[in-house]
Amino acid sequence: MANKVLEVKNLSVGFLSHARKVHIIRDVSIDVIEGETLAIVGESGSGKSVFTKTFTGMLDANGYIEGGSIMFHGQDLAKLTKPEQWLGIRGKKIATIFQDPMTSLNPLFSIGYQISEVLMLHHGLSKKDAKDEAIKLLKKVNIPDAEKRYDDYPFQYSGGMRQRVVIAIALACRPEILICDEPTTALDVTVQAQIIALIKELQKEYKWTTIFITHDLGVVANVADRVAVMYGGQIVEYGTAEDVFYEPAHPYTWALLSSLPQLGSKNEPLTYIKGNPPSFVSEIVGDAFAIRNDYALRIDFLQEPPMYKISDTHFAKTWLLDPHAPKVEKPKIIQNLRARMKIAAKELQREVGDE
Repeated sequence: MANKVLEVKNLSVGFLSHARKVHIIRDVSIDVIEGETLAIVGESGSGKSVFTKTFTGMLDANGYIEGGSIMFHGQDLAKLTKPEQWLGIRGKKIATIFQDPMTSLNPLFSIGYQISEVLMLHHGLSKKDAKDEAIKLLKKVNIPDAEKRYDDYPFQYSGGMRQRVVIAIALACRPEILICDEPTTALDVTVQAQIIALIKELQKEYKWTTIFITHDLGVVANVADRVAVMYGGQIVEYGTAEDVFYEPAHPYTWALLSSLPQLGSKNEPLTYIKGNPPSFVSEIVGDAFAIRNDYALRIDFLQEPPMYKISDTHFAKTWLLDPHAPKVEKPKIIQNLRARMKIAAKELQREVGDE
């Protein structure tokens, strides 16, 4: 049996907004397996970041856990309410790399100081030992001339280098779980690939468990062991990367895959998901994706579907899996997806070669 490093059961999260309770995360359950990379995928506003912020007690001041549990080494993180209760967990046990490194780094302090501070706080190192270790970490994340760059400030680093520094800060904590919250979104494609490769390389060396938040399914194919698809504050499908990428079952997963730019054909418009994600201000009735779903059944607008088991590793929350539902084929563009992706990769290589 694989070890579960984190067990989330029936988690619900709300926010107080203008004296109203707004329900954002709605009864979510999932296990995180030790050593794996779990990708959480969905559009902006689907609840991905809010969900994982509960693992480190970083909800906004008006946010609160309504119910459920987050078990971590026998401790229910959902019951921690005071900042001091998180000191031994946030950063030290569960660390986060955020999307924009400029919001993670303090512009008033040098890069080296910000890494050394973590080492002194969490590991009790002296100032000199912390500096030596910080320089080693800068080298580990491939910052050139680490000794000289130790005293530089964030504005003196490029976006990719700043993200490497944030990874170094996470490394300094030696976490068991590393949450990567869209860490490549603000970077160009070449640097994205470098950062993803660095995270994968360091994960093998340090044996941490990775939770990778993204809206880019292209990234998922390269990094994930398992994938959880989020929509409307719920996980609507999860399984191995093979399950979700090549045998998707939920219409929202179909729509995400159909929107991959690399599946587009020349002289034809790109596929997109019509409409907008649901507003959490109003109560969601039925399947949250129903109003945008070309395959919606009448029951989708009336009743929330259960989570159906497709296989021992694959689950999806859609009425289309009910034994009484009509048989529906997934969109043509994602049929034989494996072959289509290979063709798209070859075309891209040819275009790059022509340039």
